[in-house]
Amino acid sequence: MLLAPLLAIYDPLTPVSDHALAAPSQQYRLGTDLLGRDVFSRLAYGGQRTLGATLIATGIAVAGGLSWGGMLIIAPNPLRWVLSILLDALLAFPSILTALVILTALKPSLMTLGIALGMAGIPLYAQVAADALRATLSQPFIEGARSIGATRWYILTRHIIPTALPALAAFGSVIFSWSLIYQAALTFLGLGGDIAQPDWGTMLAQGYRTIRETPLLVIAPGGMLMVCVWMANWFADGVGKSPSR
Repeated sequence: MLLAPLLAIYDPLTPVSDHALAAPSQQYRLGTDLLGRDVFSRLAYGGQRTLGATLIATGIAVAGGLSWGGMLIIAPNPLRWVLSILLDALLAFPSILTALVILTALKPSLMTLGIALGMAGIPLYAQVAADALRATLSQPFIEGARSIGATRWYILTRHIIPTALPALAAFGSVIFSWSLIYQAALTFLGLGGDIAQPDWGTMLAQGYRTIRETPLLVIAPGGMLMVCVWMANWFADGVGKSPSR
């Protein structure tokens, strides 16, 4: 995806009507779509947009969820109770509907889609972060830090978060996979802004119309989504099994 400008020979937006639905060849590595656009070029440039929006969503969800989960640990009792009730209320509401509500309030684009998915993923990550951070509170070194007068914030940032880091990183990969799948699903429905721009979800939406004649138009972007989700899950398994500090 990073080398798309070097590897993609053709403009992903320029249609060539004479080469519509061309089969894979030396000229077109993965063939062309219904408008004669090179599938390989659209797959490479579309990956930049798809993964870019997914990383934005993951970053927002992880940063917001970790902050929320941390507040559930160190905040005073009244504020902690309010944050806990609000978290339970948001978790009872389907995340995809939360993303749709946020998306309708913003101008449709791939950036706003990433923001909407990120905000919808904050409660999910906050719950897991709070559980992972809370599980370390009973460790002996936490009591030792308290006994020497360490503040709550110091204990959280220097002891609790590093200890819970494998679980936090593993669920961050799960959030990445969740964001990737829903990002593709929403762009498949045309909610990602300009549908002329290449995107894996848009490519699926445009390719399924001719899936009988040219199944590669669906297999290529769908396969890339599958590989990315598999890699994220593989990373989560590896990080989750790593020994904690």
